Amino acid sequence: MSGFFTSSDKIKVGQTEVSVPSENGLNYNPGGRIELYIPPTSKFIDLSQTKLKMDVELSVPSVTATNGVQRIQLDDKIGLHSLIRSVRLFSGRKTALLEEIEGYDILTALRFDYETNESLRAKRALGEGATTYDPACRGTLGTTKTTQGNCFSNPYFTSVEGNPTLSTSYETTDSTYGLQKVKGELHLNTGLFRNEAVFPSLLTDGLFVEILLQDARKVVRSLDSTNRYRRLKLNPVYHSINGSDGSRATNGSFAAVSASANASSDTFYFTQDNNQTSVATFPFVVGEKVTFVSNDNASVNGSVARITEIDHVTGGAGTDFGTSKTKITLSEKIQNTTGETWTGAGTQYHLMSFNADSSDISDYPVSYVVSNVEMIVRQISVPDGYEASMMAMMKEGGTINYDYRSFTNYRYSQLVGDNVANIRLPLIESRATSILCVPTDATQYSAKQLLSASTTYLINEASDDINNRSQRSAITGIADGLQEYQWIYDGRVAPNRKVDVSKISSKSSVSQYWTIEAEKSLAMADMEPMSFLGFQDNFFIGRALSLGKNAVYDARGKDFALQLEYTDAANPQTKPKLWNNFVSHLRRLEIKNGSLMVQV
Repeated sequence: MSGFFTSSDKIKVGQTEVSVPSENGLNYNPGGRIELYIPPTSKFIDLSQTKLKMDVELSVPSVTATNGVQRIQLDDKIGLHSLIRSVRLFSGRKTALLEEIEGYDILTALRFDYETNESLRAKRALGEGATTYDPACRGTLGTTKTTQGNCFSNPYFTSVEGNPTLSTSYETTDSTYGLQKVKGELHLNTGLFRNEAVFPSLLTDGLFVEILLQDARKVVRSLDSTNRYRRLKLNPVYHSINGSDGSRATNGSFAAVSASANASSDTFYFTQDNNQTSVATFPFVVGEKVTFVSNDNASVNGSVARITEIDHVTGGAGTDFGTSKTKITLSEKIQNTTGETWTGAGTQYHLMSFNADSSDISDYPVSYVVSNVEMIVRQISVPDGYEASMMAMMKEGGTINYDYRSFTNYRYSQLVGDNVANIRLPLIESRATSILCVPTDATQYSAKQLLSASTTYLINEASDDINNRSQRSAITGIADGLQEYQWIYDGRVAPNRKVDVSKISSKSSVSQYWTIEAEKSLAMADMEPMSFLGFQDNFFIGRALSLGKNAVYDARGKDFALQLEYTDAANPQTKPKLWNNFVSHLRRLEIKNGSLMVQV
């Protein structure tokens, strides 16, 4: 018993952080390439605590005869990660390719949509440019909860304090009223940067990071509370043209008898529905082109004007305004061309942004600039004796094996008419764990179409949302009429019966068998399946190739095929698809005799 509590020798470890700036420029535009080199002088690195730091400025077109400004932001779920199209990691200065994640934004969206809870969402909003739900911008008409309706505490917009009268045009970059620069620190979603084992940079001649940026049109989003195709009832609700709580038929509102009079006005008031109780919670901005749409999205007013002033009128005893209301003043009069009377009951109307819906413009160009890019590297300090001992063992023929998880993306293009598709995957991974197949919408949308979401994939038709179309077409999966699927590999059918997903495709419910397969595949890809709330917004097909903590599957020489059936005539395909098939696997970096080799 004398040796029962004997402790082994421990290595004293210290930690420091150093900043490594990008090498190939100061500012980066859409489609650009960022290069960073972590030198071998950072001998031992904790990549799981190493962060990519950057500043981002979004921009919209200036106000012209056809264009109007509006609030835009990056993706509400993955934030600054949406800017990254692909990541490549090399040893030395591009000596050997250690890892490549093509479709980085798609893989990150999949992880963040299913590996999520309130704490993680708040953490991502704090440092990674995502946005959170703010009760100040809550809906009161039954719309579903959204993190893309926050205009009150959104990091991409300057804050509006109190209830000022706004008459200055919203600017792309302005210190008081406009879009503002966002600063973020990202934990890169790659195998090496998620590995908690210390990386021996001194043996690989450092680490080279190459990042390719995404097109601007694929990363920007508009507010849900200004869009007619995303939770329409969350938009501000029309009250009258004079703000009076008296009889609207006798107080100057659009004629209650008939809309054929084509009444018009350049001032409009809005109710307190959807918490429109101050200028700070009003989602529209000065300089934005607007019009009105009925609450069932059936009637859109044909007359359009630009906002020149936003005010919140205080009501109370002794005034014509019973309750306080938000008031907008327009550059010209808007005429009621809908043929309906605009009242608060039956024919309720909502304000909508018309920038991206306008037929006057072919596109709505948006852009961004990334600046001040640097890598905050977490260095691990070890005693000199430890390093000398390790180097001596290497000189004597020793080998260091460094294992890390990675993903290989096998892409496949599917046309709308492929009702029975057969996706073949030529896998070469010797230690695979699972496959995650994300069918993204392959339609080539313009920035105008993506911002308006007028023709994108219909996620669902919740009764009080009216409709909810996707603004994440380039990064999320769509079910789009898929009825069932099945895997065939190694001469066997897996699972042994087809997986039915018809309930997901019909937007009516979730399929239980699909959930089981999806949960297993996420777990074996080192993604903790915490939430399945995003099954409609980001659909995928998963297959676990092994089960267990250290279990792997040798996929070499196996013929993998995913068979898909779109056979319901009542629910046909609507979009072409680009399948991003991510194969999760373990890689081994073998360092021996001054050379290194990557085993896939």
